[in-house]
Amino acid sequence: MHYSKGRFSMSDASLLLAVMIWGLNFPVLKATLSVMHPYVINTFRFSISTLVLGLIYAARLRKSGEPFWKPVRTHGLKLAFLGLTGTVFYQVLFIIGVNATAAGTAALIMASAPIWTAVFGVIFGTERLTPAAWAALGISLFGTAVVVAGGSSTISLAPGTLFGNLMMVAAALFWGLYTALNRPVVQQLDPVGVSFFNLLVGLPVLIVIGLPYFDTVVWADVDAWVWAAILYSGGLSTGLAIVIWNAAIRAVGSSYTAAFNNLVPFAALMMSYLILAEPVTWLQISGGAFIIGGLMLMRRTREPVAAAERRISG
Repeated sequence: MHYSKGRFSMSDASLLLAVMIWGLNFPVLKATLSVMHPYVINTFRFSISTLVLGLIYAARLRKSGEPFWKPVRTHGLKLAFLGLTGTVFYQVLFIIGVNATAAGTAALIMASAPIWTAVFGVIFGTERLTPAAWAALGISLFGTAVVVAGGSSTISLAPGTLFGNLMMVAAALFWGLYTALNRPVVQQLDPVGVSFFNLLVGLPVLIVIGLPYFDTVVWADVDAWVWAAILYSGGLSTGLAIVIWNAAIRAVGSSYTAAFNNLVPFAALMMSYLILAEPVTWLQISGGAFIIGGLMLMRRTREPVAAAERRISG
C-alpha cells in the first residue's frame, strides 16, 4: 500500500474497515460482558486471534518460502517488547480502566492516543509533523470529545473514579507507544508476522491473568450468541483489524494511522444506534464531523512517508 497525498488510498479504505470492525465490537461484546468476566473473555478472544493470525501467517510463508521463526531470530527482543506493550499492558490497563471509571470518560481519555503516538514518534525520530498536522490531530481530538460529551451523563471525573481515569491514561500512553514503535519493525517485517508474534508473546500472560476468573462464569448462561460475539471479537477486532493497523503504519506512518483512532467512538455510537437502538444526539453527530474534518486535514498536510523519512534521516 502506498500513500498519495490528498487522495483516498487503499490505506484509507483499510483503516476505515478497521474502524468499523472496532466500532461494531463495542455492542457485540455487550452480549458477553453480562455473562463472562472481561479477563476470561480476553483469554478466549486472544486465543482465537493468535490462531487466526498464525494460520494466515503460515499460509503467507508457504508462498514466500521464508522460515517460520525468522522474525524472532532477527527482531526477537523488539517483538517481545511490542507484544508486552500492545497486547498485555494496554489490554489489561484498558479493561481495568473501563471497569473503574465511566464509559464516556474512558472513551474520551483513549481519544488522546493519537496525540501520544505523535509525541512518541517525534521523540524516537520516526515521525516529523508539521504545525498543520498537529492542528489536524487537535481538531479530531476535539471532535471525539464532543461525541463523548453528547452523552454527558456518562462523563465522570469524580475523585472516586480517579484510579480508573489514571489507568485509562496509562492505556492510552501504551497504545500510543505501541503504535509509534511498531513502524520501524513493520518496515522490515511482514505486518501479519509482527501481529502474530506480538499476540504470541502476550497470550500466555493474558491466560495466566484470566485463569483465576473462570470459576466466576456460569457456563449454562453462555449461549451460541456469546460464542459468536467472542469469535467476531477475536477473529476480527483483535485479529484482522490489528493486521490492518500494522500494515497501515508501514504504509502511511504511525501518526496518520493513529488519527483514525478518533473515529472509533463515533463508529461505536452509530453501531450502537443501529443494533441496540441507543440514542444519538445532533451534538454527537457534529462531533463526528469534526473528527472527519481533522482526518481530512491530516491527509492533506502530512508528508508522504518516503519524503518524511528522507527529512528525518537528513
